[in-house]
Amino acid sequence: MKKSTYIYGRFERFWHWSQALLIFFLVLTGFEVHSSYHIFGFENAVNWHNLAAWAFLILIIFAIFWHFVTGEWRQYVPTTKYMKAQINYYIFGIFKGAPHPTHKTIYNKFNPLQRFTYLGLKLIVIPVQVISGFLFLYYMSPNTVLDHGGLNTVAVLHTLGAFLLIVFIIIHVYLTTTGETPLTSIKAMLTGWEEVHVDKDEENREHLKSAVQKSVAGYYRINTNGYYEDVNEAWLNLYGYSKDEIIGKHYSLSRDKENLKELDDIVLNVLQGKPMSNMMVIRKCKDGSLKKHFLSVNPVYENDEIAGMEGFILDIDDK
Repeated sequence: MKKSTYIYGRFERFWHWSQALLIFFLVLTGFEVHSSYHIFGFENAVNWHNLAAWAFLILIIFAIFWHFVTGEWRQYVPTTKYMKAQINYYIFGIFKGAPHPTHKTIYNKFNPLQRFTYLGLKLIVIPVQVISGFLFLYYMSPNTVLDHGGLNTVAVLHTLGAFLLIVFIIIHVYLTTTGETPLTSIKAMLTGWEEVHVDKDEENREHLKSAVQKSVAGYYRINTNGYYEDVNEAWLNLYGYSKDEIIGKHYSLSRDKENLKELDDIVLNVLQGKPMSNMMVIRKCKDGSLKKHFLSVNPVYENDEIAGMEGFILDIDDK
């Protein structure tokens, strides 16, 4: 089933089109610096190229921040699942009217080939362009470590990167025309809305994850060895820890000696398949203070075997 979905946010669209314009302008001015043609004049082309490079670097910094804050970096995690089918589709299937082997969703915007391509672009091609460009820009510095041979190598790398970007742009523009209509993908990147495949199970899982992370109740997950595997922001606020300080630590960290036995008994029961709820317990916070909360905990099953436990805590210290 498909439905119209708001798939590209405002910043994502701004970043996409700003990046596209800057890359086009950098290519245009860059090849004039190579004396491939005459439009702006050599000196103006150099100055405009340098200004565009700084703007591109600033955009990259904001984009990195946005990707990690929103969690969109997960869209680029590579996978080989359906990779062969995707390559066959682009080489043969697309010309025979074959169905697309993967479906775009709000949680999975890119097919396997796109993930590898975009990840390579972000981790290899663009960093090489940025680093080589700024090395070339400041090679006249008194502290430079570049001799004439090193400078030529940097220039060749930078030019090679430019050709790779041109090839990517050509292929990218062509593939945008392979949607429902030739302008479907371009329209989506302008408006943010697109007809995408809806997987109810996936939507439910993602909504549940979002609800857990945004819950005012503290969520936790502990493995069978008693070590924390995940906690949400509310849990961290209740205990006063940061996530790095708690993930991988034993649950005994969150209890004082007098109350640890009670928690040990609860864990033992749950790992035997007995869920427990609405228990008032006392937690030990990072600063050493003791506070009260209600506890619920359930066994977590994987392949019909108990793989740990998870649950919620609700603060009652002020009540």
